[in-house]
Amino acid sequence: MAKSWDNDPLLFAGLIEEEVGKKLRIISMALLTDIVQRSPVDTGRFRANNQVSIGGADYSQLSTIDQSGAVTIQQGSAVIAQGKPYSVIYIQNNLPYAERLENGHSKQAPTGVYANSFHGVTQAYK
Repeated sequence: MAKSWDNDPLLFAGLIEEEVGKKLRIISMALLTDIVQRSPVDTGRFRANNQVSIGGADYSQLSTIDQSGAVTIQQGSAVIAQGKPYSVIYIQNNLPYAERLENGHSKQAPTGVYANSFHGVTQAYK
C-alpha cells in the first residue's frame, strides 16, 4: 500500500514561494542600500536618481537631490515591498553621466558603484 502525504504538497509550495519573495525583497534592499551608500555625492542628484521599479525598467530622470540617500532608500523600499515572488526588480540610474561614474570617473567612487554593490551583495547572500 502506498503511503500518502502527511501534508498537502500545495502548502509546502506556498511556503517556498513565500520564502522566495521574502529573500527577493531582502536582497533587493541590501543592494539598493549599498548602491545608494556607494553613490558619489556632489549635489546629491546622482544619489537621488537610483530608482527602483518592478517588472520593467523606468527610464525617467529626477531633478531631485538627496545628499544623505535616506529619501532614495525609503522610496525604493516602498517599491521593493511590493515585490512578489519571482518578480524582476530593477535598480537603475538614468543620468547621462551615470555610466562614466560606473567606469571610475569619480574620486569618491573610483571603482564604480553598481558592479561593486552587486559583487558585495552576491557574496553576502551565497
